[in-house]
Amino acid sequence: MAALVNPAFFYILSGQFAVRDIDITNHSSFTFHYFLILLKIGLVGVGYLGSRHLRHLVSLDNVEVSGVWDADPAARRRMAGEFDVPAAGGLAELIDRSDAVDVATPTSTHCEIGLRVIAAGRPLFVEKPLCATYAEGLRLLEQSEAAGVQIQVGHIERFNRAFRALQGIQVRPRFIEAHRLAPWNPRGVDVAVVHDLMIHDLDLVLALSEGEPDHIHANGVGVVTDSIDIATARIEFTDGMVANLTASRISLKKMRRLRLFCGNEYIALDLGQGSCEYVGVTQDGQPVPDGAEAVQELALGPRRRQLYRRLLIAAEGDALRLELEAFRDAVLTGASPPVTGIDGLRVLKLAEQLVSIIQEG
Repeated sequence: MAALVNPAFFYILSGQFAVRDIDITNHSSFTFHYFLILLKIGLVGVGYLGSRHLRHLVSLDNVEVSGVWDADPAARRRMAGEFDVPAAGGLAELIDRSDAVDVATPTSTHCEIGLRVIAAGRPLFVEKPLCATYAEGLRLLEQSEAAGVQIQVGHIERFNRAFRALQGIQVRPRFIEAHRLAPWNPRGVDVAVVHDLMIHDLDLVLALSEGEPDHIHANGVGVVTDSIDIATARIEFTDGMVANLTASRISLKKMRRLRLFCGNEYIALDLGQGSCEYVGVTQDGQPVPDGAEAVQELALGPRRRQLYRRLLIAAEGDALRLELEAFRDAVLTGASPPVTGIDGLRVLKLAEQLVSIIQEG
């Protein structure tokens, strides 16, 4: 699949050209006039998460749901009827009628289904984690690179409003604390809490670090399941950054918080609320920045500095919808998706290392 940049943009979809006509009378500000461009996306899996995907896919601009397929025939027919989309008779039929494929099935099936999508040359969106094991993820990534097929992994917290608020500033954390707590829910307990919940924060930590994991310490325990239901980890990176993470799926309350400690700033992200608070300190004698609230004077001898805070705000937007829009745009333009297969493989490797350390301990 390719995108050709001329006085018009051409997108090659299933062997046909779709055209965006560009008004170039004002070279400093192009105006795009869209013809009807429909990217045909097929959805595999219509369970709890897949149904949420489908709800967004049917209303995305320039997207047509080519069909849905699920191993449960009753669920497949029910969701196809509810959303008025075709129910494919099999996975091969769905892939064949699609320009790209969205996979929202149990993690244990990601590798097998993903390999079939890639073999057909279709761009792949796959829910997190990329695969059940690092070995499977590596195989999937190697096949995608050999075939020149895009993979986007559904690490949805990258699109959380709180995390998106960081895009407007330069952040270089030296220390990160992450807490992700959730009440018991039997959905997703086929894997350790590291792969179920903590993996969200592992992805964010990797995205914020300029180095690679160097030393890892982890502890965990199974309370309800035979796997790991509560886990804590300390990860030291080659760039000097340190991250402490805690995840539990048997908590009495919900919590999704990330705290970043930097040289002269502290940033608190409430991922559950989508809010991001920035706390900074001025240099000696400098005023508090416009739009910030002075909190406290920090006086030590002749030094006079001000502690201040302000909210960092990103545009509102449903995180799942935003990541599906990003996948659509990556397929249409040929650009690299915001969360690549390499990103998904890195976090899967780290999660697997944590589980191994816990089990060996």
